[in-house]
Amino acid sequence: MSLDIYTLFVCELYVLGFLSIIMIFAWMGSQYDRVLGFTCLTLTLTLVAVFLSSLRSSGLHFLPVAVGNVLVMLAYGGLLNAFRRFCGRPIGSHWLLGALLWAILCCFPEFYYSLPKRVIVLCIACMTYTAALIHLLWQVRDTLRATFWPAQLLLWIHLLFHLARLFLDNTVPINLPGAIGGSKFSVYVILESILFVIGLTFTILAMVNERTQIAYKHASLHDPLTSVWNRRALFNEAEKIVARCRRQDRPFSAILFDLDHFKSINDRYGHYQGDRVLIDFCGIVKRLIPAEGRFARLGGEEFAAIIPAAAPETEAWCEAIRLAVCESQPDAINYSVSIGFATVTHRHQGFEDLLAQADQALYHAKASGRNRTAQHPLPATLY
Repeated sequence: MSLDIYTLFVCELYVLGFLSIIMIFAWMGSQYDRVLGFTCLTLTLTLVAVFLSSLRSSGLHFLPVAVGNVLVMLAYGGLLNAFRRFCGRPIGSHWLLGALLWAILCCFPEFYYSLPKRVIVLCIACMTYTAALIHLLWQVRDTLRATFWPAQLLLWIHLLFHLARLFLDNTVPINLPGAIGGSKFSVYVILESILFVIGLTFTILAMVNERTQIAYKHASLHDPLTSVWNRRALFNEAEKIVARCRRQDRPFSAILFDLDHFKSINDRYGHYQGDRVLIDFCGIVKRLIPAEGRFARLGGEEFAAIIPAAAPETEAWCEAIRLAVCESQPDAINYSVSIGFATVTHRHQGFEDLLAQADQALYHAKASGRNRTAQHPLPATLY
């Protein structure tokens, strides 16, 4: 089956125009997300470049060869910016290099009028930009569980296609209406570009959507001030730890923390310094907590944790936290913490049960003078 190059060219224009409209509305609907904005710019530049490339069949040379390919290089640069923004990287001047290189080369007649040389430079530039996109995506692979591999596959196919074109395109001009190139290989170039822009557009939309969902999930499970787990996340994680400890016949402990006289810190130093103390305390616990443990802010100056450890190890860990807090003086503010903990005593005991017991121990620690660790069960005289 033979493919008509002119029909493919019209299809490419239609696809690029339709995807550009979709991306414009997606960009506006996302509150002008810069990743989608740069993708929209890429599609628009590609649309204009493809249209200009068709003017070759009308006998024109400068617009399709010089201007059109400069726009193609700018489109790749826009795509590079989209990926850099997605990865949290700043926008530099790298995206202009391809367009600048093509503009300079077009000043030399031996390049400007040579289809083989233009094809070689175009393929190398496309492969370089695509390799940069692959590298950027690889660096954020841990944050894209669903869309990473489809995006990687798409980019690798695009890179390998241009690598194959270096060897398969005979670069012999033909007098057929069409776009991008003037050889028989132009049919495959147009077909691949159609499939690439379709796949890339929806892949980027999926990547942005996945990133948004991850951000919402993170916000729903973390305390916005200290970035530690919140109550909901702690209970979810505690269920997993309890189940694992039961399977492995290991003990676990629930711990409650309360910063002593925290209201007086806010009253004396202000809420900003109070927040500084909360952040400092969370940093201490995160630094010392076992890898399998979980720590969360319950609200205000109250925190909780669960660690897979027996009572002696738990008490030693709590004391390490308490002593580290006493030594820490963020912005010359002295503060302390009272701690209560309870360790599982029978197999069917759950995290909520231990937390209630740890609360009793915490009350005892505060009633006994604060800045101390108390363990449940409490002395019999306290019941």
